[in-house]
Amino acid sequence: MTSKPLTSLLTSTSTVFFDRATKHPFLKAAGQGEVTKEKLSQWLAQDRLYAQAYVRFIGGLLTKVVLPTCNPDSKKCKSPTTEQRVFRILVDSLTNIQRELEFFDEVAMEYGLDLTALIDKPIEECPLGPGVFGPEPITRAYIDLFMSASSPGADLLEGFTVLFATEYIYLHAWKYAASIMATSPISATRPSPASFSAGPEKDLDGGALRRKFIPNWSSPEFEKYVATLRDITDELAGRLKGAEEVERARGKCIGWWRQILWLEEQFWPNLDEP
Repeated sequence: MTSKPLTSLLTSTSTVFFDRATKHPFLKAAGQGEVTKEKLSQWLAQDRLYAQAYVRFIGGLLTKVVLPTCNPDSKKCKSPTTEQRVFRILVDSLTNIQRELEFFDEVAMEYGLDLTALIDKPIEECPLGPGVFGPEPITRAYIDLFMSASSPGADLLEGFTVLFATEYIYLHAWKYAASIMATSPISATRPSPASFSAGPEKDLDGGALRRKFIPNWSSPEFEKYVATLRDITDELAGRLKGAEEVERARGKCIGWWRQILWLEEQFWPNLDEP
């Protein structure tokens, strides 16, 4: 009997927590144009720190890749090896995140968003002290996860599980926001006869989410990238030998998956707070 591919196992695990991570009230509000500039700025500032940590994470994974030497006359050299596919997608990931950071800056400038916005909270709850910008505790937890998953103590399969999981969950979160946007031409809290094409500029964030961010993070190009990550993760898992090794590796990967689901749910802003 053929066992289920690793990524299929992951995506069928903890489905209740997956829904909580990908159908958060913040995402619904984003699709309806009901996220304020202040709240969006606070979240983007932390997401940008996350993206910067992602660069170091990918760099750590690249150190684990050993590209094989190959006789160019060999038939085995006619198609990319797993290691070559791994290397290419990691390089693509770095290119993507560079483009993403530039995209953050461009949209922030266009819509007047603050990428160093502080989250309003009592002084005693400020992790770095009052008035000091830096990663919030949940952002720091994500950064620590990236460092752990790319450390010498974690193998390449674990690292790719984390990479696939973060991107897969992020994609589905914004696809949910896109589905809300498709049925929410204008915020119910701001009645207007305007059509969708005229709606986003009336959004509380001026249209940054519905004109820029949601289309970018739910695009076919992003979905294709995530599908490639899925294929390579399953390819790496398929090289495991022996039932005991397979079971042990899958257990570790499920642990990463569940941890990321929890982190992702916590990473979305609480709209009830200032």
